[in-house]
Amino acid sequence: MDQPAQPVVRHLDDCPTESWSSPERGTVAWWELIGGDTMPTEELTLGIAEIPVGAVPPPRGHRHDASEVYLIVGGDGEVVIDGRAHPVRTGSAVWIPADAEHYAHNTGRTPLRLVYAFARDKFSDVHYEFPGG
Repeated sequence: MDQPAQPVVRHLDDCPTESWSSPERGTVAWWELIGGDTMPTEELTLGIAEIPVGAVPPPRGHRHDASEVYLIVGGDGEVVIDGRAHPVRTGSAVWIPADAEHYAHNTGRTPLRLVYAFARDKFSDVHYEFPGG
């Protein structure tokens, strides 16, 4: 008989910082808190992302094969989905359908922080596509 999964508590400072910073992808850092790459979950990936003040947005967004949810937990900005900008601020929630081209842009005076979530076992199971390759 399989043992039931045990609860796991992770703190932001327990997670390695991952990031992108390029003209094509923009500038963002993120920390994966929950996901099958780091613990025995099979249904959810969740983390925190941060876009710094003054970061230049990419010319186009990215796509992936999984729906995504953002919960804005700090700052002001906009989330551009399929070319349409949606203003966001602390407390905003955004649902992004699978395969929609999107990115988040910081328009405020403090870092734009968001919680992201995928209904996928692992972050590595989310397949990203960027314009031009």
